[in-house]
Amino acid sequence: MSTTDRSAPSGTPPVSALEWIRRAGGSPGQAAVAWLADELVTVPVGVAWDVVRLPAAEGWRTVQILQNLGEVGPVLLGPKGVEVMVPVGAVDGWDLPGARVLARAEQVDVPHPRVVAPHTRHRRTWIVPPTAEPAVLTDADALYGAYAAALATGGSAR
Repeated sequence: MSTTDRSAPSGTPPVSALEWIRRAGGSPGQAAVAWLADELVTVPVGVAWDVVRLPAAEGWRTVQILQNLGEVGPVLLGPKGVEVMVPVGAVDGWDLPGARVLARAEQVDVPHPRVVAPHTRHRRTWIVPPTAEPAVLTDADALYGAYAAALATGGSAR
């Protein structure tokens, strides 16, 4: 754990967090062990959700817009930008500059759902943590519109 990492999930991870990992195609047992050791859990993309990675400034603004609309699911922040989880296949063919749709063969590293910004684990944090609800994901069309608006405003919060 780096010296800038904060927030200490304690005790056994809640069943809902481990169920979220299982639905995403990860191992709940490995997740429980990793999270208790303050480590990240690697989860495959394309099983329960796809991931759109946005540049950090525009990504933060995009999340603010989505939150104002009440339409945002799990969102991570990592060293490569803001990562938004969307329904599988919903963002095929995206064409907005700076956005990258992670391929189904790729993986993302996730901290415990209690690690929420400004707290971090290994330079990763949740902006919006996953919930116990099985299908709470960001709508791809809403994400597209919010990201386009963020690009139009230069990523700055207004």
